[in-house]
Amino acid sequence: MSEAKKTPKFLKAGKVVLLLNGRMAGKKAVIVKTFDDGTADRPYGHCLVAGIMKYPLKVTKKMSEKKRTKRSRIKPFIKSVNYNHVMPTRYTMDVDLKSVVTADIVGSSNPTARQSCRKEVKKSLEEKYAASLASGKNKWFFQKLRF
Repeated sequence: MSEAKKTPKFLKAGKVVLLLNGRMAGKKAVIVKTFDDGTADRPYGHCLVAGIMKYPLKVTKKMSEKKRTKRSRIKPFIKSVNYNHVMPTRYTMDVDLKSVVTADIVGSSNPTARQSCRKEVKKSLEEKYAASLASGKNKWFFQKLRF
């Protein structure tokens, strides 16, 4: 008998996904960490994602600097999601959130830990957004999905 071929793991950290179920359905997120075999409390394949709950508004050169910074705000979320409820995209994003978003913070009942984690994610995503305005990289991730 031949060995069963293992399917390649394409849901890796940095992959941009769309969430399909729940309150964040239709929102874009980036995978932070994957759990292919599950854990004790979640015995199924799932991943930690950090995404955008409220997208930045359109900015133009004509706007004042104050207005531009106000419209460039991002409201992030962190979540643990079943693989069945994410749709992978062809895009990847090189944002390092592994040290910030951890499984114990996402699963904890401590709201202050989650809030501080969200603030860190917000800071890094806003930096990426500012860089994407200049370079045009990751532009799609920071735009609302039209459907």
